[in-house]
Amino acid sequence: MAFSLKRYMPRSFYARAALILLTPVIVLQIAVGFAFLQRHFEDVTAQMTRNMARDMRLARADPGVAEGLGITLGSGPVEPGRRFYDLSGRALIRELHEQFEDLVAVDLSSDRRRVEAGFADGVTMSFRRNAVTPSNPHQLLVLMVIVGLLMSTVSILFMRGQIRPIRRLARAAEAFGRGEAVEFKPTGATEVRAAGHAFLDMRARIERHIDQRTLLLSGVSHDLRTPLTRMKLELSMMDGEEAEALGRDVAAMERIIDTFLDFSRSDATDARVEADVTALVREAAEMAAPGGGATVRGDPLRAPVRPEGIRRAVANLVGNALRHGTRADVRVEARDRSVSIVVEDDGPGIPEAQREAVTRPFARLDAARTNTRGNVGLGLSIVRDVARAHGGSLRLGEATGGGLRAEIVLPR
Repeated sequence: MAFSLKRYMPRSFYARAALILLTPVIVLQIAVGFAFLQRHFEDVTAQMTRNMARDMRLARADPGVAEGLGITLGSGPVEPGRRFYDLSGRALIRELHEQFEDLVAVDLSSDRRRVEAGFADGVTMSFRRNAVTPSNPHQLLVLMVIVGLLMSTVSILFMRGQIRPIRRLARAAEAFGRGEAVEFKPTGATEVRAAGHAFLDMRARIERHIDQRTLLLSGVSHDLRTPLTRMKLELSMMDGEEAEALGRDVAAMERIIDTFLDFSRSDATDARVEADVTALVREAAEMAAPGGGATVRGDPLRAPVRPEGIRRAVANLVGNALRHGTRADVRVEARDRSVSIVVEDDGPGIPEAQREAVTRPFARLDAARTNTRGNVGLGLSIVRDVARAHGGSLRLGEATGGGLRAEIVLPR
């Protein structure tokens, strides 16, 4: 039962809280309303009808007192009638039949303000309706509904104010997941404040960890450049095949260092701006493939992005495509709510079972990636981090020609 009801429950916390608040109010009003109707439309009507029945007997015994009792005597047939929503009329007709065995019909539909009763001897009696039913019985119902709506509105507004700090906390956490440190101050109830302070402490610890990682990788990479520069100088004075092989190794080490620096670089200073995504992609492709080999297609398309992050991500994808293939086909596609940057190559591709693993830091495919080329398995991890910093994602698939298809999806 709980599983079946779960599908029909609202998804937001605000709607669920409103439902929890309004359900008891509505059930209480229905219960009170039912009890009120039972009391006024049946019990009170039956009691007042019994009192009128005594006056009707007196009027039948002495027609001269009928006018003083508010009863009009007549003759003729009476057609029974009652409107379907006339709840008190049902109790009135039932009680009159119990009081008079020779009662033939009661008409309540021709004139809602009067009651007409016909007897077997042809005598008819007519009297005011409010003499046998309570007047204005709906006032309590109207008052109850108005007060219920008023108090429910006040409660919903108050609840909205209590939920607002939770929404601010969710927005701050979502922004931090994209690499944005928005200002957040815990407010609201004690539990919400505790959650807010826990989030701030967690954010501070993560930022310290990122800063320490950045300093460590930057320091190690910077310290390695000095001996590498010395080795390049010494190799430039040497000749022979061994010197060329060592030169290639030194160049591979430089690429590894550049990759470490690229991975450790913080996006905090890379503010999100409105820029032409196609122009940024073209710049990155020219930077990664200065000698050609990369084609960029796409119309000018503006979107809020981090320019340096986009350049870094596209340059890594183009570099990977040319490292494992002979060409890189880059496209910028506009969609309803997103922008896609697609890079395809004609290389060996990545098996579907390993596509998730290769996006992790320092992950490499043994068959296609080796350290002799200066690859340490950070390229796709950098691209994934850049996509996530924009609130998007990195998708890997199979290209049209059989190579790797890497797609960066950015929300517009």
